[in-house]
Amino acid sequence: METIKKGLQIEEDTLFNQLMFRFFPYWPLFIGLLIICGIGSFVYLRYATPVYEIYATILIKDEKKGLDDSKMMQSLNVFSPNNIVENEMEILKSRGLMNAVVTNLNLYAPVFSEGRVRSMSAYTSSPIIVRVKKPGQLDTLLENKKIYFTYDVNRKSVNVEDKNYPLNQWVNTSYGILKFAVNPNLKTIDTKPLYFYLISPKEITTSILKNLQVAAPNKLSTIVNLTLEDENPKRGEDILNELINAYDIAAINDKNEFSAKTLSIVTERLAHVQNQVDSIQSLINQYKEKNGIINLSEQSSLFLKNVGENDQKVEDINMQAEVLNEVEKYVNSKDHNAGIIPSTLGIDNPVLSNLLQKLYDLETNYEKLKVTATDNNPMLVSLSNEIEKTRSNILENARIQKISVNASRSNLNTTLDTYSSKLKNIPDKERELVEISRQLSVLTNNYDFLLQKREEASLSYSSAVANSRTVDMAESSFMPVSPQKSIIFLMAIAFAFGMGSLIVFWKEVFSAKILFRSEIDKYTNIPVVAEILNIKKKKERSITDNQKDTIIREEFRELAGATGLYGRNISKKKLLVTSSITGEGKSFVSTNLALSLALSGKKVILLDLDFRNPQVSHTFKINEEAGISEFLDGEREPYEIIKSSKHNNLFIAAAGSVPLKKAGELLLNGKLRGLFNYLEEIFDFIIVDTPPVGPVSDIYILSEYCDSSLYVIRHRYTPKTIIRLLDQNIKIKTLKNVAIVFNAVKPRGFVKRTYGYGYGFDHEYVYNQKRKAKV
Repeated sequence: METIKKGLQIEEDTLFNQLMFRFFPYWPLFIGLLIICGIGSFVYLRYATPVYEIYATILIKDEKKGLDDSKMMQSLNVFSPNNIVENEMEILKSRGLMNAVVTNLNLYAPVFSEGRVRSMSAYTSSPIIVRVKKPGQLDTLLENKKIYFTYDVNRKSVNVEDKNYPLNQWVNTSYGILKFAVNPNLKTIDTKPLYFYLISPKEITTSILKNLQVAAPNKLSTIVNLTLEDENPKRGEDILNELINAYDIAAINDKNEFSAKTLSIVTERLAHVQNQVDSIQSLINQYKEKNGIINLSEQSSLFLKNVGENDQKVEDINMQAEVLNEVEKYVNSKDHNAGIIPSTLGIDNPVLSNLLQKLYDLETNYEKLKVTATDNNPMLVSLSNEIEKTRSNILENARIQKISVNASRSNLNTTLDTYSSKLKNIPDKERELVEISRQLSVLTNNYDFLLQKREEASLSYSSAVANSRTVDMAESSFMPVSPQKSIIFLMAIAFAFGMGSLIVFWKEVFSAKILFRSEIDKYTNIPVVAEILNIKKKKERSITDNQKDTIIREEFRELAGATGLYGRNISKKKLLVTSSITGEGKSFVSTNLALSLALSGKKVILLDLDFRNPQVSHTFKINEEAGISEFLDGEREPYEIIKSSKHNNLFIAAAGSVPLKKAGELLLNGKLRGLFNYLEEIFDFIIVDTPPVGPVSDIYILSEYCDSSLYVIRHRYTPKTIIRLLDQNIKIKTLKNVAIVFNAVKPRGFVKRTYGYGYGFDHEYVYNQKRKAKV
């Protein structure tokens, strides 16, 4: 016995032991959940659409980070070619570029092959592709409509809704003007039913951009990595390659557009200057013929040369002044909107150029943030303040620059006055010719300058290159990146254990009923003297004469010993059995305790004083006979209500038949004392089955006649709220020598071993170990 008890002692309260005690009895539940989740994971992986990751790398030409294009365009002071990696990354993620990709690849008309469970993209297995003449006008009502088709290889025609359409021709259909063409990406023709959707390019653009990532490895790098996730690797590669191509084409078109505009303006200006030059040249020739002048004197030629240089400087100064006026006009008229910044042609001021570049960047960021942020957003307010500060700096710089330009102009005008005074010393005929030649010199210089700019613009237009260079073409991953088998199975395992733990906690921790003996010890100071195992089989719920060694008999034998009913000097002969509410098993406990004492050779009487629910009388089938209520009413004598049972030494006193309203009056008529005195002289023990404590006040009267009391608590039945207030219950305080019986204790989980609801063990397991020890 000592060995068994030591073996059943609870180990140290470590975390491992707590987890084992809490969850190990439910291991079949966890195994079942693991199997279910494993099957679910397998089915998910079997039918989930695999997603591949596609990579591409490009190099952005950014002069600020050590990489720039040819310096030829710098002579034109073109602002736009100065690329910034961050801006170019935003352009790559723009809706305009992606919309062009969607249109060029016909992604607005995706084709699918229909399977039994799920449909798969037929990007490389469909024999044809579908084009829409005006994809921007697609009807949104068609987005969820499957349009089935078949393809006739021999006739080279497509059948849609029992109508045949030829290839490579625009045809009128019930879905708009469409063109069917051979799929250039075809690898193997799919034999499953094929269908296509017609979806707005805007929606396709949005869905692709959600899966697109554009990022640089670090802040100083001009390398840009493009990553896209797509269920079809070939389609993903085509999207990235087409995106890079569209980006390059857009950059080249921007440069060509700028060069074309410049070329047009310069050509127009050249024609105007040419006419002026021709006109003045003709005027000079006429003047020479009229006045007989062949060539200017050396003094006049020198004067003309100096005056021409001075006039050219004045023209440059005037141009700079005009540029500064345009800059001021631009800064004063803008409202946080990025646009084309005016050229700084002729102004050698890098500070002003940098400030204009900074203003452009700030306004670009402001426009992007304004789309998603409110007006009072802190970042938006900060950008607005920074823009205003930069504007002030630009205006201040332009003001200082204009002061310098005006000073230079004043100096040049002074010099020009000096030359004018010298002109008076030249003969009159020559003086007039010098004036005309001076105009020709200025126009000739302008003409030469325009010729140079036209040639540069022509070279720029014919040799425009993209702002980037492709480092790695798009390439997909060999294996899908989603779903990942290891992660899915790990999630299934975690879900199985999490769900199992939740079930266990919901069943035990969050239960409103008493489950553990430790809970009873926690809520009340009344000692627990016995734990009675739950008996499922009805035949085994009561002790019988022929039972020699059963679980139920052993448990009630221990209960009798714990309550002091066994031994040589027995002073407590009258035992009251009660509970909190109906159904906790007090009649079961009182009946079997009485049987256990009777089988030990003691003379026992069991009194059924639960007039409202006489379960003892029903158990022994004497509920129709006269009983205690008839005695208390004066209709019977004590010996007349005592009934023998089929068990030796066990006698029963039935509750009798009495109106419920009269039950309390009978208990108070004073005859109950005489009954107990009479029974004490005849019987060794008196077991009293009483009503529950809660509903009625009979317990106040009956507790007076008993030496000790048993309070029955039923496992998974008695509410915790009752036990929490047990020590404060006035009715309980009237009971003498009260002790608790933990009744109908069930085994925990599925393991009927050492993890029970009592103090860490299963009663049936203990009993079997005891039997083995005896053997």
